[in-house]
Amino acid sequence: MKKVPSVSESLSPLVIAEASLRANIIELPTGRFLAAGLNQFRTLWTRDFCHAVRGLIVMGEASVATDHLSRLLQCVRKDGLVPRVLDNRIVQWRVAYQTIRKIFPFLPQLSLKEHLRPQYTDEHGSHAVDSNLLVLLAAIQLRATPQGEAWWQQNESELQRVWSWYDSKIKDGFVQQTAFADWQDSVRRNGVTFLTNLFYLLAAKRLAAIGWTISVDTDALAQRLRDTFFDEKSGVFLSLLGSDVVSVDGNLIALEAAEFLTKEEKENLWQSLKRHPVTALGICSHPEWPKRDIAWHVHFAGLKRYHGGLAWSWLMGLALKVGHQQGDQEFVQMLRTKIHGLLLRDGEVVELYDPNDMWLPWSSWLLTAERPFSWGAGYLIDALHATDKT
Repeated sequence: MKKVPSVSESLSPLVIAEASLRANIIELPTGRFLAAGLNQFRTLWTRDFCHAVRGLIVMGEASVATDHLSRLLQCVRKDGLVPRVLDNRIVQWRVAYQTIRKIFPFLPQLSLKEHLRPQYTDEHGSHAVDSNLLVLLAAIQLRATPQGEAWWQQNESELQRVWSWYDSKIKDGFVQQTAFADWQDSVRRNGVTFLTNLFYLLAAKRLAAIGWTISVDTDALAQRLRDTFFDEKSGVFLSLLGSDVVSVDGNLIALEAAEFLTKEEKENLWQSLKRHPVTALGICSHPEWPKRDIAWHVHFAGLKRYHGGLAWSWLMGLALKVGHQQGDQEFVQMLRTKIHGLLLRDGEVVELYDPNDMWLPWSSWLLTAERPFSWGAGYLIDALHATDKT
């Protein structure tokens, strides 16, 4: 008997990725916004939205980015801090309730509706140290769209307040962060991280390029990043000052960006990264973060590998784009094949996968990987769109 193809098998991976991102666009009376996911992350998470902006722009939904960024800027705190999330409920309650629905699926799903309220800190009392930088980088992307320049001019003074929030966060030339404050928030990464400071460097350079007066010596900062984080033995950048853990995130962002490394440095970093365990199809960090640095509730939920040996869809998308930029066709073909297989199998973009369990969507006794996942969809759309043209 001839097999009847499933709906996902009849669609291209790019169409599946775009459908995943569209599924998380929420229409409210005040505009159209992007939630991070459909289940426990059915919230307007600033970090996730900003990372997904590249995908919104590529698939012609820049107006969602405009509405969402405008709403965030309306909620900037007096000191310049942007909200960590916008929600009509306390976000910890939403995550907990939606998680319980995994055990009791008969419970109704919580809606996201007005009145959206800003929340600036998490359960640890930490702010999201990278959110202001990501808002600025997303706004710069939006500025390059046909309607973006007018939006930028209307909001430039508020964006300058967002940038000034970091004035009090610089110590010894680096942005300092508290524990659980960046995207690897299952780990107590307090102090100085490569990724946060790389974002700070890129934002400073890009803002200066469009005419802002930036009181940052970007050449000196770039050299300090090299001197502090580059590991000569492995040929890649370390993740956290004082740690030997390597995270693929900052290395891939450094490769994608035009403002940090030379062509030769990129070629060398790419070859070193390909030899390192973290580049194995989006695996986040290697070795695993020490048990003592992982929050107790993360252990309780079975999340100890969350920012360690699991593979993230957004990192897979970014690795695909970087491999394409490097002209590494063998790597691109290999990773495209893996991504295509996962998207066709699952029919949507999943947050993260377990390489030790047949690359199935990750799950523990309590939690399941978010799906569809906006952040991953944004990067996959960007990468698949670029590689589909070759």
